[in-house]
Amino acid sequence: MKGRQRSEIILCELYEESYERKRAKQEAGVTGWGLFLVCCLDSLFEFRLRTFRRSDSERNPRSVDLSRRSSAPLRSDPSWRLSSNRAGWSVIVSQIIFYFILEDFVFYWGHRILHTKWLYKHVHSVHHEHATPFGLTSEYAHPAEILFLGFATILGPALTGPHLFTLWLWMIVRVIETVEAHSGYDFPWSPSNFLPLYGGAEFHDYHHRVLYTKSGNYASTFVYMDWLFGTDRDYRKMKALEEEGRKY
Repeated sequence: MKGRQRSEIILCELYEESYERKRAKQEAGVTGWGLFLVCCLDSLFEFRLRTFRRSDSERNPRSVDLSRRSSAPLRSDPSWRLSSNRAGWSVIVSQIIFYFILEDFVFYWGHRILHTKWLYKHVHSVHHEHATPFGLTSEYAHPAEILFLGFATILGPALTGPHLFTLWLWMIVRVIETVEAHSGYDFPWSPSNFLPLYGGAEFHDYHHRVLYTKSGNYASTFVYMDWLFGTDRDYRKMKALEEEGRKY
């Protein structure tokens, strides 16, 4: 065997050995990170507000499809005039805050109307099929409800005619907010723990927990509307009892 061939064989063997070591190291790293993520995910369950019902998960595909079909008119090109000039961040933030306040006010009354006997039975009961809400259920509703309550979301932009960037930013933030409110988890970093007047998951989870005639907590984002009109009375009583239980 020539010296060149012998050198090539040795180099190939060294390469294969190096490759196997590298592959084993990568597999060990993937396994280690996988176990770490599993442990992290498992530790998050302590922040779960209530036990998840397996039967609810069977509705997931229907939930996504129903939301996609019925919200199509709201996702089409808006008929109102949009600004061609992108505003500064101070204007964008001011507009989004205004949208949140206006949306919360309109949503409160629309949601409260949906809890009247006939509308709840024929429309809003679809959303309340999930007694233990999770992220996807935020968009799971009767088509009429999506159009009815969706009006609250688009009213602010329709009145102010923002830049397209502001409109999309508002839509993204609004979806994140409603998914968080339906998540069923109250984390230490949840917005409700450091933003005053913000409802969050615990506030809305109570709404899904009790009968439609006594649920209260109708607002979408903040708590002051329910406080002003007394529709969070039972929720506040429950919180007071929980606080007394912690003290003793």
